[in-house]
Amino acid sequence: MKKILLLISFVFLFANTNINQILKQIPKNSPDYTLATAIVQKIDTLKPKNIVFNANIIDEWDYEKKFLQLLGYKKELIIIPKKIDDLEKRINYLQENNTPIAKLQIIFYNTQLNLLENRLNFLDLNLKKYEQTLFKKLDNIKFDTNFAKKQIDYWNKLLKNKKKEYERLNIDLQKWEILNNKSNIAIMKNYIKINLNKQKQIYQNLINNNLIIWFNELKNKNRAVFDLTKKIVSYEKFIDNSTSKALNSLTYDFEKFKFGKEMILYQSKDEFKIFLSKIGSFLNYPLFSVGKRTITPVNFFLFILVLFIGWFIGKYYKKLIYEIRIRYELSHATSTLLANMGYYTILTLAFLIALKAVGLDLSSLAMIAGALSVGIGFGLQNVVSNFVSGIIMMFERTIKVGDYIQIDANTRGEIIDISMRATVIRTNDNINLIIPNQSFIQNNVINWTLGDDIVRFRVPFGVAYGSDIDQVEKVVLEALKNSNLPYVKKSNKYDVEPRVIFLEMGDSSLNFELFIWVNGDYAKRPRRTKSKFLKIIYNALNKAGIEIPFSQQDLHIRDSIPFEINIKKT
Repeated sequence: MKKILLLISFVFLFANTNINQILKQIPKNSPDYTLATAIVQKIDTLKPKNIVFNANIIDEWDYEKKFLQLLGYKKELIIIPKKIDDLEKRINYLQENNTPIAKLQIIFYNTQLNLLENRLNFLDLNLKKYEQTLFKKLDNIKFDTNFAKKQIDYWNKLLKNKKKEYERLNIDLQKWEILNNKSNIAIMKNYIKINLNKQKQIYQNLINNNLIIWFNELKNKNRAVFDLTKKIVSYEKFIDNSTSKALNSLTYDFEKFKFGKEMILYQSKDEFKIFLSKIGSFLNYPLFSVGKRTITPVNFFLFILVLFIGWFIGKYYKKLIYEIRIRYELSHATSTLLANMGYYTILTLAFLIALKAVGLDLSSLAMIAGALSVGIGFGLQNVVSNFVSGIIMMFERTIKVGDYIQIDANTRGEIIDISMRATVIRTNDNINLIIPNQSFIQNNVINWTLGDDIVRFRVPFGVAYGSDIDQVEKVVLEALKNSNLPYVKKSNKYDVEPRVIFLEMGDSSLNFELFIWVNGDYAKRPRRTKSKFLKIIYNALNKAGIEIPFSQQDLHIRDSIPFEINIKKT
């Protein structure tokens, strides 16, 4: 402290030398000289304020007085940096002006700046030590909490009355503002100002008495001190919100002295409570409204959760159906129908339950249906048409999973799945075709395996003119009988006997067709199946010496029409 005082004295001595030189530059009869002497007088009044902390404490009120003294120093730690910043801005501005008055003002502000910086450094170095010194006296003081509580009750009642008076004054002020009575407006504003000042005095008394209880709770290491701190800081915010941080910092230091490492645990719990409170506020924040019901993030999350549970149950249900199919040997088509219908039923129920869970009246579905109808009118016709077509296909079962179908000459394959929007067909090239359901309802579809998988193939072939027709039939049927091709030989439902049918006398050949019945994979691979039977027919006819013709045409030229050929030589 002595070193700081010596440094300040040196600064003042140097400043006085400069001041005398500057005053000589100003004529004594000039108006600036009067202003200059006033600034010099201000500079002379600037002296360092000693900071003395006396740790001799008599009673609880003396202890509180010392505590409030420390609070004042804490406030200075917050306020001084702002003052220093303001002074530096003024000095920077004045340095652009080289007049004697500006130089004196710079000296004045520099002197203030030095005093503030030295005070800030001193407080920064010594305040924590003063706090620890005062804290050590805490256990030696007896605090009368009963008297403090009675005083708190008294001041709280008075504060309640003042707040009522404040509301009444504001109502009266509004009345006079409507009447535009300026004199009464000024009177009411003055009354309001007086009321607010009295409220601040009451809050200060509440702080003083609550501090007595706070000291006692801190002395006894009671966790109630943390809640009490919040109350005291809230009172200080009403008095001066800008310096409530100082009170919060000082109380924190004392709590840390007392609780040590336990302070971290208590703080964590408080912060966790604040965190939970913020989450609660966020979760209950209104996002949008449906009818009279306000939807919050909690409602929205609950809605999604119920839908997810419904989707999970639906997936498990489908898996269970496929397991039952293997156990009880259900057909693939039946199990797929049960799985899909049950799955979509579960999803629908989950959607309705989700609406009910968030508090939406199911009658509000009429609004949703109305909105959907507008959407359908503007472009969802195909989606709805496919959806309805899928339901029809599942119940009608004219087309089902496992069937081998043909849509056109180039599109055929086995149905592997029927969903609400589209049907998946796997071709013999192992290509999956996804076809909208409405295509099966609106267009012609050939189902090769609707009733069963037995299919009659027609294998066309031809022989040359002059061939024995009966021998052709006999040779082909005999070759077929001796082959190992798995065609159907017996059936209780159909006449499956192979036949060779003489169709016509064509342009170049006598045309026949072999009628043959096949099933299983042979029915689902028509080109491969025809190829196998054509090989049998060709080998049999070739072996029997029956000519297989090729396309031919005869050209007849009449001799009565002469013609000449002229060759021009070049």
